[in-house]
Amino acid sequence: KQLPLRRLSILACLVLPGAVAAQGAVDPSVAPRAASMIRSGAQVRATEMLGRYLATAPDDGAAWLQLGYVYLLDSRAWHRSSHTGDPPGTLFLDFAATALDQSLRLPTDSSVYLRAMVELERAISRVEDVGWPGLRAAGPDGPGSMPPAYVAEAGRNLVNSCPASGVLVTGSELEAVGVWSALVAQHLRADLVLFLPVRYREDSIYRQRMAAELRVTPVLPVEVALARVAEQRPVCYSPMTESGLAPRTGLTPMRLVRVTGSSVVVLSGALGISELLQATLMRPAALPREVITLYGNAARFNGSVSAGCVHPC
Repeated sequence: KQLPLRRLSILACLVLPGAVAAQGAVDPSVAPRAASMIRSGAQVRATEMLGRYLATAPDDGAAWLQLGYVYLLDSRAWHRSSHTGDPPGTLFLDFAATALDQSLRLPTDSSVYLRAMVELERAISRVEDVGWPGLRAAGPDGPGSMPPAYVAEAGRNLVNSCPASGVLVTGSELEAVGVWSALVAQHLRADLVLFLPVRYREDSIYRQRMAAELRVTPVLPVEVALARVAEQRPVCYSPMTESGLAPRTGLTPMRLVRVTGSSVVVLSGALGISELLQATLMRPAALPREVITLYGNAARFNGSVSAGCVHPC
């Protein structure tokens, strides 16, 4: 218990007024080294290195981004460990948000995207506390939590592809952030439910809450649970949904998603890619390329979807 608390105290010391004793030069090698440590599982070492470095170089936005990402991972680990341990996952999210707010000076979309991901994680915690209707009623927890415009645009397109009263299953973090921004932050489509299959597998409390919302038994494997849901309402599988999660038969392509289950098809809102086109022209980067991959996957099962499909498909 002492180790996580010590790691959190590192950030507390960094953000307190007067905590920085001397201003040092920004070292562009620190953030990549921290990222490498994080990928190898050495998160404690990365946190301590970043803390020492940021105490003298607080203007390094890339280092703040890596520190925020570590705390985001800590929160997820807390959820996977049956919500045990001190401090709770919500405190890790508070520290992640604080660090990422310091990183927003970066001229990239990564900080904005990760900051929105923190709010998605808060939303998941809210679902675990009060259920999906309670989350929708409360809305987002904090200001400035929207993802980059082209990610939010993709989220709206996914939401506008799912029939009335559907359950929208996402297969990537980017899709989840986009759909969350549409349903919760922008208050679109009160009839839809966002479903996160990875969290359903890993987090027992999330699984219990979502099983109750979807009226299935929580002991069922996720694939079986979604098949049971499809007997009552449409289930929409996003373009990035993992292979094997969706049934092999009975799927109907509908704009960007594939749909199973009986439903009255009611779709509203045009699809658009103007934000994506602008981002691609201005700053080719990993996030716009991932959104392009999303649309490309959709085009594989729906021939009417293409880069030029800006209106209803």
